[in-house]
This record gives sequence, C-alpha cells and structure tokens, in this order.
Amino acid sequence: MSFKQVNELRKNGQLPEAYEMAMEDLNQAPNDPWAARALFWTLHDMAHNQLRHGQADEVGVLADRMKQLMPLMGEEEIEDEETKRLPERALERLIRHMQPFYADVKAAYREARTGSTIAPYDYVAQLIANGQLTEPLHERAGWIIWLHLWHQQQRMPSLEARQALSHYLSLTGIEIPSMLHSRIVFIAIRLAKRFSKDFDFAKFLDMWGESNFLPEDWERNQKKKGHPGQYPSVVEQAIAQYITFKKLSRDMEYSDEFLALLNKAVERYPDRYELKRYLSLALANRGDKERALELHRELAQNIDKFYVWHEIAGLFTHDLDMKTSALCYTLSLRIPENFTCDIHRELGWELAREGNMPAALYELETYRAIRERCGWPKSWRYEQLRKRIPADTIAATNNHQLYIDRSQPIINWVYAETPQQPAIVVARFRDKMGKDVARVALPGGKALFVKPGKLPEAKYLMVRVKEDENGRLKLLTADPAERNDIVPAFGDSVTGNIKVLQGQGGKQYGFCEGCFVPGQLLQGVADGDTITILTEMQPDGRRRATAIV
Repeated sequence: MSFKQVNELRKNGQLPEAYEMAMEDLNQAPNDPWAARALFWTLHDMAHNQLRHGQADEVGVLADRMKQLMPLMGEEEIEDEETKRLPERALERLIRHMQPFYADVKAAYREARTGSTIAPYDYVAQLIANGQLTEPLHERAGWIIWLHLWHQQQRMPSLEARQALSHYLSLTGIEIPSMLHSRIVFIAIRLAKRFSKDFDFAKFLDMWGESNFLPEDWERNQKKKGHPGQYPSVVEQAIAQYITFKKLSRDMEYSDEFLALLNKAVERYPDRYELKRYLSLALANRGDKERALELHRELAQNIDKFYVWHEIAGLFTHDLDMKTSALCYTLSLRIPENFTCDIHRELGWELAREGNMPAALYELETYRAIRERCGWPKSWRYEQLRKRIPADTIAATNNHQLYIDRSQPIINWVYAETPQQPAIVVARFRDKMGKDVARVALPGGKALFVKPGKLPEAKYLMVRVKEDENGRLKLLTADPAERNDIVPAFGDSVTGNIKVLQGQGGKQYGFCEGCFVPGQLLQGVADGDTITILTEMQPDGRRRATAIV
C-alpha cells in the first residue's frame, strides 16, 4: 500500500503519477479505506487544477467520482468531528468553486464583512430574484443578507427589511439549524420590535421553523456586574414577539409548531410566568378551557395582577356566578382607571342578568364616565345593556362592598390548595392616616393588618395567608369560625383582672396576671374587668398578650 507515496507525488504537483498509483492501489484493494482516501485527495487536487485552467466542465465529473469514494473512506470510524468532516467540506468547497458567479459572490461576501453591505446585498438579491443563484452558493448569500440586516437595521425601511428576510427564507441550500439561521431569527426579532404591526413576525417564525433553535438559543446571559438578573434567551424573545404581533392583529390562532415550542419553553423556564399565561390563552383559544383555567389558577397564586383575574373571568363561560366573582375581585384590586372601563361594563352585564339593576346601572354609569373622561366612544354593548335596565332604576351609590362580598368564591377557588389556619381579630382601630384597620393575630406570634371590609364580622376566623419575598403576610381568604376551634391553637391563656394604666401622650396599656397587654387590645375593656388573654413569650423572658378572647 502506497498512501504516503501518493501523497508525496500529489503535494509535489505530480498529479498524473499520483492518480495512476492511487488507481492501482484501489484496484488491488477495493475495500481499503486508505486507498480510497489517497484517490479522493488526488482527485481533489486535479479538480482544483482544472478550475485554475478554466476547465469547469470536467470538474463536475471529478466531483462525482469523489462523492462515490466517500462511503469507502471509513470516515465514520474517526472520533474527532473536525477531522471526520474534512472530506465532506472539501467536496462542498469544490462544488462551490464550480458554480457560476462563485467568484463574484465570494468577493461580495468579503466586502460585506468589512461593513459595506449595500452593494453586496443588492448583487445577491438580484441573483436570487432572477433565479440565477445556485444552491451551493446559498449559504454564502445568506451570510451576506444577515450582514446587511445587521449593519443597516436602524436605517433600512420596513419593506426592504422584509424583502431581505424573504430572500433569505427562499434559500434552500442553508444548513438548518445552524448559527446563520439562529442569527437571522435574532435580527428578525429586533426588526419586529422596530416595525411593530408592519412586520408579521408570527408568519416569519412559522416559516423559519420553531424547531430550528440551537441549544445556545435557549440559554440566558447574565447581566453586567451591578445589574442582577439575566437577559431573556433568544427563544423567550421570539415567543414574546410572536405573541405581541398576534395581540396587535387580534388573532390568537397559533400554529401547532408554535404551541409545541411554547409548551417546551414553559417547562424550561418555570420562573417565566408570562409564558404560562401565553400558553393558557392559546389553549383557551383552542377550546381547552379546563387546562387553561388550571394554568391561570397557578398564575393568580404567583402574580396577583388584575389582567390575570380578568382573564380568569373570561374563562368561566360555563359558570356565570364564578365569572361575576372574578370580575368583582378584579375591580377590588388597584388598577389604572383607563384599564377598568370594559371590566365595569362586563360586570354590569352579569349583574343585570342576575336582576340586580341598581348595581348594574352603577357599573354602566362608571363605564360611561371613564370613556368620556378619556375621550373614547362608547361601544354598542353599552347601548344594548342600557336598554335592558328599566328607565326608573336608581344606580347604587357604589359597589365597593359588593366587590368584597362577591369576591370570596373565586378567591377560595384559586387558593383552595393553600391550607387554612386559625386567626383572631384582636383589634379594630384607625391608623395615623385615619384609615380603618384590623389587626389579625396568627399562632406563633405573627400578625397582619387588613382592611376591616375584607373580614367577616366574626372575631374568630379560619384564614389563608401568603408570605411575599420580604416576609410580609397578605390575607387571601377569611371565613368565620367557632371560638373553641380557634383558641387552643394559640397556646397558653391567662384569666384575671386587668389593670389599665395610662402612659405619656395618653396611650393606654395594661397588665393581667403579670402579662403586658398592649393598648390596641383594650378597646371596650375597663380597669378591673375579668378577661382571658392569649400570651406569647418575649425575648426578654416576659409574657405579652396577643389577644383578648
């Protein structure tokens, strides 16, 4: 076997001699990979030699013979990927050299890499439009298109950007997925943000292919030092832009491929609740209301935003009482006024359906007033609902208490899996700002302050609470309970006569059997009364009253 001799002849430019020796070796040992390799590289050099002499027609024959030799070369046994792909890349490069316009496309690519992209792009765009660009040159043309989009993204008009992306998508000779393909979708995201509704990013992504993201497209990048957090991945940005366009065009029909991508992203990024919201709305649009409700229930537990609760109301088409409850809770939250008018109209419709015309008219008048303040026309639904309400109906003064009372069913549904715990309303008072406040004590010494309107009249409660990242407690639900079911959970109790004292500034406090009783617990209690108090141990070893029961 003379592999080394063939290579020496080939490298010395003695191609006829190298060819004869390689052919003789392969004829003697047809299954020897080294003989096939020797002939392959000899043919490779012969082909390039013919290209230099302008004999492009004969190069095609040599390229076909090289392609036939590749299965005999045993490259699959090579472990190093770069080495394994050398013959394949050499053949691809040779085929590119054979193509018409190769030299001009190569020169255009080199010019585009300098940042001067207008002329190179115009040249390849013309070849594409005329059908003259052969497939082996598609990848290089794709890079020219990407360079042009990247360098001109802030200057080019929408039509030119969309035409460039259309030219790219028409190229069939580009490896997919690939770095080039990923860079194209990234620049498309930027352009979509700039051109908004003028650029149908959803259609582009469907054509680009939602399954074509590289592993690195799923990775997030850390922000610079001093700026905690991460930048969203390319996949997250693409999904957000897809949804944004669909919302702008009021078209919530998602392709199967996009829905599969969205499902995968929800699993990959559990901290990105907005993705879960997109998925829920997409499922609802396809008629899967049950799964959409479960996803939105989880969303409401983690992000207490008004639009999540409003969307829950829209999902309860099969249970109008729960829909009304969700609308009421939505309006009990802090919402910028210009976002509330349609919610008021929807609630008015449901209240009128129930026959509560005064409350329905209040919602309708609130809707009308907001639209007039904002300078917006009233919808036809307003007129339709107004006709349903008797002309002699007097609107309710306000529906604020109705919001609180009717909110409880939807809150109980959302937080059904959050365990209840005993609580005692230990004081109701006005704070320094003059607002009514109730202090609710929990076992273990924790307490929270809530608006009295959110509590039933009872002193003893079963509540659900949520703790935020700062350790603050928020009341979720509150149901009345019996004293004997609540008090034992608070531990030690003390019964005795209360001694009420007055400190500086007129503030009261007291002692009962040696236990300190804060002034806020003394409402309705007189000096000498016999009371029973719940107590807790303080860090200094003394006991303090947490509630009078």
